[in-house]
Amino acid sequence: MAEHNEIGKIGENITKTFLMKHGFQVLETNYRNKYGEIDIIAKKDSKIRFVEVKTIKVRGVGNTKSLNVLPMDNLTEAKWRHLTISAEGYLKHRGVTHETRWQIDLACVYLDTEIRQGRVVLMENILKE
Repeated sequence: MAEHNEIGKIGENITKTFLMKHGFQVLETNYRNKYGEIDIIAKKDSKIRFVEVKTIKVRGVGNTKSLNVLPMDNLTEAKWRHLTISAEGYLKHRGVTHETRWQIDLACVYLDTEIRQGRVVLMENILKE
């Protein structure tokens, strides 16, 4: 497996643990349909949350202010479109009622592989203009 794929998987696992510690019920991981993949589908407070995980390697998980590239910079316009369509496809495929509230969240994971620590910053209900 390529290093960026391994880093991505580690970030998804860290995020899954983070979400569960913060009261989320993880429903599915790596949900795929013909439009794309959703990293984590979770539920909290009767709202379905589609969580896109973006992970970057850093030196020191607390030292993120001086980074040139942030995890959210990796959420391209094309990825955003596929994510939105995939979420809508999931809702339809699972027979979720139209009244069910849902949103897309972005989990930014800062991963220091040397000290084997990660920090998650959850950006909730992101909107892409």
